[in-house]
Amino acid sequence: MNLLQCSLLLTSNFSDDPLFRYSFQGTDQQRNRGMEAYFNAALDYCLTEGEIILAPGNAGVLAWIPGTVFPPQLDPFKMTGQPAYVLDAWERFNLHEQTPEALISQLAKNFAYIWLLAVDFSVRGRGYGKWLLDSCAEQAREAGLQELWLSSENENSLGFYETAGFTVAASAEAASGLTTYVLKKPLG
Repeated sequence: MNLLQCSLLLTSNFSDDPLFRYSFQGTDQQRNRGMEAYFNAALDYCLTEGEIILAPGNAGVLAWIPGTVFPPQLDPFKMTGQPAYVLDAWERFNLHEQTPEALISQLAKNFAYIWLLAVDFSVRGRGYGKWLLDSCAEQAREAGLQELWLSSENENSLGFYETAGFTVAASAEAASGLTTYVLKKPLG
């Protein structure tokens, strides 16, 4: 799977996510363009500063960064030439992200941040998400890190993460009006 395919998978998976619905507004075409631009920039950052893990058969993707480069700073050059509605979406998104980033920065120690995780809808429930999380945990341990952290605004995903060993470490209302949850998993 190349980066474009990863970006398209992420876009389809996050199209109904509360944070992405709030941030990326407009027509479906506008929303998709904005989300694809965001995911491309995030994946580029992870290629440089972290890791991208692909599930067997390209069934899913997980991108993570070490805490030493958290919070992530996307290259502003990636925004060059984007239409105003994409720039507006990124502003809404970044304003929201200040809350989970502040919580994680206060609470996390020697950690990996799981930035992106998506499994193709056609193979959900077959263990690919768990495989991606386990692979991330193994890479983070090998890098000498002691915790995994992530954030989510989608209450429906919390059960999946809790089954995988994560606990909600904190929650807060963000500038978006959405409740953000930060979850952690020790790497014992």
